[in-house]
Amino acid sequence: MTGRERVLNTLAFRGSDRIPLDIWVLPAARLAHGKAFDDLQARYADRVDIASFVGPFDHGFTPEYYEIGTYTDPWGSRWTNIQAGVVGEVKHPVFADYSAMKGYTPPTAQFLREWESNKPALEAKIAAARKAGKFIIGGWVSVFERFQFLRGTEDLYCDIALEEPEMFAMMDMVMDFLRTYVDAWLAMDVDAVPFGDDWGTQRSLLISPATWIKLFKPLYQELFDRIHAAGKKVFFHSDGYIYDLYPHFIEMGVDAINSQLWCMGVEKVAREFAGKITFWGEISRQNTLPHGTPEDVRAAARTMIQALHVNGGGLIAESEINRDVPLANVEAFYTAWDGEGESSR
Repeated sequence: MTGRERVLNTLAFRGSDRIPLDIWVLPAARLAHGKAFDDLQARYADRVDIASFVGPFDHGFTPEYYEIGTYTDPWGSRWTNIQAGVVGEVKHPVFADYSAMKGYTPPTAQFLREWESNKPALEAKIAAARKAGKFIIGGWVSVFERFQFLRGTEDLYCDIALEEPEMFAMMDMVMDFLRTYVDAWLAMDVDAVPFGDDWGTQRSLLISPATWIKLFKPLYQELFDRIHAAGKKVFFHSDGYIYDLYPHFIEMGVDAINSQLWCMGVEKVAREFAGKITFWGEISRQNTLPHGTPEDVRAAARTMIQALHVNGGGLIAESEINRDVPLANVEAFYTAWDGEGESSR
């Protein structure tokens, strides 16, 4: 069974020979561990079933996103990064004052130029992953976070509370761009398009569910429908306590959700939602991976399998690796899912 077949069977709850595996590695991890990390990844490369690719305008496509210093993104917002190997934060949003929207042109034309110039190399990489049998994820769509990068987080929350007219104009502009961006990826040989918007603190949502439903759910639904109409899957990443959003993600047709299960309680999430959506990880990157032992990593995997792997699917093994994760725990993550392909309940 290929990695692509394994993931598709998991999403469809059809059963597979083992639980599919995905791993996210921040550049900081490679900086911290050097060649030893590269050797470990090479040793377990065949176990990884998913290949993810980014392109123009995506974090990590060009090196400045992960370098110490400042840079201005294609939208005009200025970022500051104080730690190598991780993404920094916007300190000077381009729309700190909405008067800057007057005469502003979104970078759609620049994106299309860069897309066309980088497309041949990207197609070659995707073709190699396809030949290797991988399930292919392409791009990274941020809706809410793009609004934050353009406006600034505090001001955006005020705008949401007051429903400022200028905020809706900014939303329309971003959505126009995202339609072009998504269509570019849909024309590629990818299996899924991922979204990434962090919607939770460690205890609750950042805004009320009612506000999320009113202002943001329709934006996501439009893009999800666009992706599904092209025969592709929708994967969604969201950090924090997003328990109240799971029913909406299920209703909207999200195929796989990547979230911080452990701050909500794996068993609590499973009681309500296991078997209704595929959980795309994760073992805790706040506690277990950096501070636990290899046996703790294996125990966390067993808990997730028992709770979430139902009816022959519903679980993709995934975790994010940062500089603080010991190599022994990385290796434990790779091997913790062995022999667990059949339905657990």
